[in-house]
Amino acid sequence: MTKTIQYKTFYLFILIFCFQIKFFGQRVVASEEVKLITVTNPSPACTATSSAYVKKYSKQSFYIPAKNDPLITLKITIHIFKPLNDSGRWQMNDNKFNGLPALKAMLDSVTNGHQERYSAKRRSSYEVKNFNSPYIHDSKIQYEITNIYFYPESTLYTSYNDLALFEHIEKIDPKRLEEGMPFVFNASGGPGHLSGYKGAAALVTTIQAFDPVFSRSHILHEIGHAFGLGHTYINGGGGGSDWQNFNGACGSDDYLNDVFPNNNPACQHEKEATTKPINTPCFSCYESTPDTSNNIMGGQRYNLWMSPLQMGRRIRSFHINSNAGRNLRHFAKDMESEHKNVLTITENEMWDFDIQLYKDVVVKAGKTLIIKCKVAMAINGKIKLEAGAKIIIDGGEITCWCKTGDWQGIETPLKKKGAKVIGPSPISIINSGVINKAKMQMPISK
Repeated sequence: MTKTIQYKTFYLFILIFCFQIKFFGQRVVASEEVKLITVTNPSPACTATSSAYVKKYSKQSFYIPAKNDPLITLKITIHIFKPLNDSGRWQMNDNKFNGLPALKAMLDSVTNGHQERYSAKRRSSYEVKNFNSPYIHDSKIQYEITNIYFYPESTLYTSYNDLALFEHIEKIDPKRLEEGMPFVFNASGGPGHLSGYKGAAALVTTIQAFDPVFSRSHILHEIGHAFGLGHTYINGGGGGSDWQNFNGACGSDDYLNDVFPNNNPACQHEKEATTKPINTPCFSCYESTPDTSNNIMGGQRYNLWMSPLQMGRRIRSFHINSNAGRNLRHFAKDMESEHKNVLTITENEMWDFDIQLYKDVVVKAGKTLIIKCKVAMAINGKIKLEAGAKIIIDGGEITCWCKTGDWQGIETPLKKKGAKVIGPSPISIINSGVINKAKMQMPISK
């Protein structure tokens, strides 16, 4: 039987949940391991090898938020496993310590208080000459809790089998795994870890109610893993370090050089590192302890600092499915496209990669944009072609990613005489390319 309880803006239900694939704890766990999700390209043309992808759209630095960038909302759904009686770490009662008021207060601290959106300034236990990480206050990402579901199930309450948790939820109502990124609370070993189910990101935590300050930092930290961020400190036995498991090794495209300064004196224990990357010339790939700085991926009580590159990686996860196949874009809240601060194409580009956009696109005069994969626009999004610009949908697709609306379409500089368009169309569709969910009538050359 499923029971529904309303608590102000939250809706609480009774149900069950399940788990899969890969996990990273906020603290290293002896049994922690890394398992990757296998991902296949949506079509042979989606090779993600073009110059535009390699040099621009795959870079976390490209997505560092600017002042007028659109605000993107991640939808999160809470699933709480508990004993059959109303006991355990989180309860369906008015207990102010671990009942509904405490749960709501904790979730409010990362949503209504906007703690997920704004970054604190950097603090550290050491100084490095000529290192001053730029400070950006607004990360342009916020979180929204869609629902809270309770599952009285004693076995799964203490289970470390993520797959069983997710399958249990899916059996009760598969829509619950679709409405927001699944975030499961139970009492299994370890404080929390990154997971995934059927190609989408998910999280499992054992956080308790008795330390709200740490709980806030812990939740933000674990959601950081879902965005593709690793620990800033070393996990001696493997696990979720940025340089070990999230492609952030020194010298790589995803190296966080605004978190780890060159010749970092905090790196005192590199000999203890497992699978140590080539470290020259950085001489720094992690912080020696979780409290070396107040970075949100360090895992301490008051850690609320995000670097610009970490912010960029988070936003990239909303555009490109790049976090080991965990598609976080699926849980973006429907939104109106940004019409003023647009994505401007100033060179000829070929898009052979799947991208989800949150702002309009302008192709500058005389330039050509070739679409060979999938481009998903936000509600009322528009692609504008300036004079002499062209767009070629070469086996690819342009559509709208939102469930509650369509995009506008492609605007051309062509003039009309009555109902007739004057001149050849700058929009070409070849090799079974398609335009879907567009509102505008567009002149197409095939």
